[in-house]
Amino acid sequence: MDMSLIQGTVAGLKAASDIAKGFLELKSIADVQTKVIDLQSAILSAQSSALSANAEQSAMIEKIRALKEEITSIKKWEEEKKRYALVNPWSGFVTYALKKESSNSEPPHLICTKCYEDGRKSILNPKKNTSHALLYCPVCKAEMHTRLVVIHTAKYAHEYSSKTHEEIK
Repeated sequence: MDMSLIQGTVAGLKAASDIAKGFLELKSIADVQTKVIDLQSAILSAQSSALSANAEQSAMIEKIRALKEEITSIKKWEEEKKRYALVNPWSGFVTYALKKESSNSEPPHLICTKCYEDGRKSILNPKKNTSHALLYCPVCKAEMHTRLVVIHTAKYAHEYSSKTHEEIK
């Protein structure tokens, strides 16, 4: 928070206090009116500084809330991504597959590497091309070419790493 805003508020209130004390020494109406104007000006200045400080504090509170939300999201993703392993299910194709021990009863599936690196999970969907099958990401719209005619059901990560490319076909 900008300390000058708080200092401005305090200075304005002190000036108003000094002006109010000066009322006791005044003798004429004109002097009183001048001091009233000075007092009103000091009060307005103090209010303006207080409002600015309040607005800045509100902005900081909102920024802190947003940062806490972002930290929570990052921590959640860090836990989620531990559930996946980078696999090479077909020649020339790399993706992330769900680990069986982390499946929590979820069926095996593959997720998009680009989305994974961007901090989100997007399950790849099979899509038939005219000559070969490919996997399609519904989030980033990436298409991963498999060079296979048919894509078999996804497997858990350990099943890919324990088999050779020929066994997967």
